[in-house]
Parts: sequence; C-alpha cells; structure tokens
Amino acid sequence: MTLSRPASYALLQCSGWGLLYALMSLMIYNRPVFVATELLYGAVLVGSTGLGSHLLRSLYRRKLQQAGVLRQATSLMFGSILVAAVATCLLLLVFFLLSLTPYSFPVPAAQRWFVIKHIFSGNFFNMLLAMSLWSALYFAITKVRQLRQTTALLQATQLDALLNQLQPHFLFNALNNIRALILEDPEKARDMLSILADMLRYNLDPKAGVKVPLVQELEVVQHYLALCSIQFERRLRYQQRIPEHCLSLAVPRLLLQLCVENAIKHGISHLPAGGNIEISARIVDDQLCLTVSNDGQLRQLTDSTGVGLANIRQRLALLYQGKASLTLSQQAQQVITEIRLPMELSNESTAG
Repeated sequence: MTLSRPASYALLQCSGWGLLYALMSLMIYNRPVFVATELLYGAVLVGSTGLGSHLLRSLYRRKLQQAGVLRQATSLMFGSILVAAVATCLLLLVFFLLSLTPYSFPVPAAQRWFVIKHIFSGNFFNMLLAMSLWSALYFAITKVRQLRQTTALLQATQLDALLNQLQPHFLFNALNNIRALILEDPEKARDMLSILADMLRYNLDPKAGVKVPLVQELEVVQHYLALCSIQFERRLRYQQRIPEHCLSLAVPRLLLQLCVENAIKHGISHLPAGGNIEISARIVDDQLCLTVSNDGQLRQLTDSTGVGLANIRQRLALLYQGKASLTLSQQAQQVITEIRLPMELSNESTAG
C-alpha cells in the first residue's frame, strides 16, 4: 500500500516532531528534580513549532515555489527565526498564566525579567536549531522532487520528438506505394488505405502510452509489412516466433516497426530476389530479448545516415536509463538486430 503525498507529509511531520518531544521529555524526566508541568511546557513549545513549520510550508508552496533559489532559502531562514520566536513567546505566555494557578510556583515581580530572558534564550535557540534542520530537509526534498519532475518532463518531450521523427517518413512512403497501386488494383488499394488509417490512429493517438504490449506492437508490424508488400510483393517474406508468455510484456511503442523498416530499407531492398524477415522473442536473465533477423549485409545498415538506429538507442536510453541495449551482428548472410529490455508487464494488458 502506497501513501499519497499529503499522507506521507503528515506522517513525517508527526513522526519528526513527536520524536523531538519524546527526546525532550526523556531529558526532563531524567533531571535531578522532575517537575511534571515541564512536560506541558515541552508540548506547547514543540507543538507550536511543528504547527509553525506546517504554516511555513503552506506559505512556501503558495508564494515561493516559483521564486529563485536565493529567495526561497532566505524566506525559509527568516521563517524559521519567526516560528522559533513565536513558539517561545507562546511558551512564556503559558508559563506565566500557569504561574497564576495552584499548579505552578508564582513568579515574583522582581524576577520576571530574569525568568523571561532565561526561558526565551535557551528555548528560542533550541527551536531555531530544530526549525533550521527542518527547513534544510524540506528545501532539499523539494528541490529533489522538482528535479525529478523536470527530468521526467524533459524525457517525455524528447520521446515525443523522437516518435514524431518516424511518422512523416513512414506516411510519405506508404502513400506513395498506395498511389502506385490505385490504377493496378483499386480493391487492394482500398484495403491498404484502411490498414494505413489503422496505423495512423495507433501512431497519432494522444492517449497511447510510451510502452505497449508486445502483441499490440506485433500487430502494427504486420500492418506495416502489408503496406510494404505493395512494393515488394513476393520478394518480402515474414515470420515470427513469439512464445505466449511474452505477448503481454511491455515494449516501447513503434520499436519493432522501426527495426523492421531498417531491415527492409537497408537489407531486403538491396537484394534482387528479396529476402526473409523474422521476429523472435525469449526471456534471458529476467530480460525480454527481441531479435529481428533479415537477409542482407551489416555494412548497409551501419553506412546509413538515417535516424532509425540512433532513434531507437536514444529512446532506450531515455526509457530504461542504461538497462536496455541494442546490438547488431552479421551471421552468415543475415543481419541480426537484438534488443534487450527489462522484463515488465504492460499496464494495458493488466488493465484488461
């Protein structure tokens, strides 16, 4: 069970100030002369300081969250001084009010100023130290959270930009192929337009996640190959070997389509007789290993100036922070593209 942010904050607040009060009470109890009313004074002091820290946090979130770092730090410092001073003044008020009752000793008029200085100086600096530690911790947590949010937003923006690189190129090729088919086979051209519409809906859907189930990505690959078959006809042959338990695992959206596009553009298209493309999947060391094999020569892929492979590597780096990899190798007359991803279940598959 995961706590919400307000609940986590409330738990930390109560735990931190409660621990401070417990330590203060232990010190009071172990004094040579134990006075029970000092426990009340400690509760007033720590409780009012804790409440002041909550009010300071509210002010920070409403007025200072978008301010500069120097202004934020300065405001927290002066806020800590103010909270410590108010809490100590409240302690003095309770002390003198209680001195008027039978529950405490009366304070002679001649000693009141001495008592005020004694109580204020010691307790003010103690609470100022506590508030300074609280402010430093709160400031650090806030900055770390903002850094994480900024990093996540930057990554999402970069991922969107990388995905947008794919769509114009793919759309241009598909429309050209369908245009050439219209005069030869209008019925098939209509079918291909329907497939293209489905693919564009998948590519451009603003609600689509960055990662999708492998089964969904394979369906898009089949649509893409159907569009490519307009140009290559029987020169393009495809097969896949995917175990059932791999179909629900998450993969980056359009990852396999881009691998297949590279295989066709830099492999199959250079072979007069065409060639084969095979996609396989397996689990290796708690990683999903995807392999795209195609007839051709590796140098034709590595000599390319396109954005395909660089796009894949950038997306893997953004999504998996170094825990995913892409490698190319030549085996006989085939180019092997192997992608390893951390094994994770797709949210879309679990939602169903």
